[in-house]
Amino acid sequence: MKIQFCGATDEVTGSMTLLEIDGRCGLIDCGLYQGDAGTAEKNFLPIPFDPRVLESVVVTHAHLDHSGKLPYLVKKGFKGAIFCTPETYELVKIILSDSASLNESKDDALYNEEDVKNTIKLIRTVKWEQPFDFLGETAKLFPAGHILGASSLLVEGDKTIVFSGDLGRNNDLLIPPPPPCPATDVVVMESTYGDRVRKGDAINDMMTFLTKVRKGNTVGIIASFALARGQTLITLIAEIFKVHPELKVPLYFDSPMMKEVNAVYKKHSEITNLPWEMFFALEHADSVDYPREWETLKRKTGPFIVISSSGMVTGGRIFRSLSNWQNDPEAILFLVGYQGENTPGRALLQGERMIKDNEGNDIIWQGEIFSSEAFSSHADQPELLTWAKSSGAKRIFLIHGEKHSKESLKSKLGLEVTKDILIPIMNEIYHL
Repeated sequence: MKIQFCGATDEVTGSMTLLEIDGRCGLIDCGLYQGDAGTAEKNFLPIPFDPRVLESVVVTHAHLDHSGKLPYLVKKGFKGAIFCTPETYELVKIILSDSASLNESKDDALYNEEDVKNTIKLIRTVKWEQPFDFLGETAKLFPAGHILGASSLLVEGDKTIVFSGDLGRNNDLLIPPPPPCPATDVVVMESTYGDRVRKGDAINDMMTFLTKVRKGNTVGIIASFALARGQTLITLIAEIFKVHPELKVPLYFDSPMMKEVNAVYKKHSEITNLPWEMFFALEHADSVDYPREWETLKRKTGPFIVISSSGMVTGGRIFRSLSNWQNDPEAILFLVGYQGENTPGRALLQGERMIKDNEGNDIIWQGEIFSSEAFSSHADQPELLTWAKSSGAKRIFLIHGEKHSKESLKSKLGLEVTKDILIPIMNEIYHL
């Protein structure tokens, strides 16, 4: 058994890990890099293996940095099975279609809609704890928290190995916490929040933001991912409005993909933390679907809230909101959750006020910036440590995190779990 780390070794995005057992090869996740132009350029680096030799791929969850390069893999000749949970399957269809539509007009597009259709045909759904064959060994997916349908992977070969995927929180507003990691020899785990204890309280932070918008009669813009974060925000805001009607203001979400994802979350509400009736809030928020609706909205005065993607201000419709209200010193931009290195969201969080949109136009934000870590769907350091301890692992590989996050988590794991902790470099191969 050997393992090669083909992505997410130097940053949080671009997850891709190659596993070989007795000459049979499979992939765990196949994601895109996301961030600034330099980071995104990594998507065009050659894949360090022939996609045609792969037997299968396991997708831990639907986020683009874990699933977004699947159509490129298929375009380059992969014809095997793609395994994921039923919920991930429904979300992946939406995510990949949106990705293709946004990029296929570009001269350097990685793939198009036809490649996405060919990819969807290869997907085989497996429920949590349902055994399936992966490279001749028994494998199982089990809940990882994080987002709807997200999973960790257990492979039981000569050595047992667990791939964490992205791990969720113990007190997530929508998704139940991940169970303990099953006993295993080796763990490959994420480290996004490996250097910190999460600060803030989601309800209190949202109450503060809503109060600012309502009392200031101003425009509140929330930068959000369309998948998972958007659904958390909409349902939380609806709950607060129910208890505090004095804070109620019009709420719009400016993301066509968010509308589709809302429907999937509502359909599978039984595996979330919220009662089914709460998900009616996903339908009651106003969606900005057509140009005439945007033209009307951008001339409105506050108070109202716009939820727009993307969450790290790297693309999507968030730029048109920022551009439209950039000269309003009373407007408030709310950055919720993790802001990756070299992203406009990180720059704004650190005090920069001039960013560029996707066309290279300057946006100079003159309003307030409000932020909160409480909305991230990633486990923080204590939660990661608790999960790793339950594994009893003798060896741990740390990926999917910035350098300081991995180093900090390595230090803690070395004291509490095992001394054999490795931080692989890009394309490095290990024999297990």
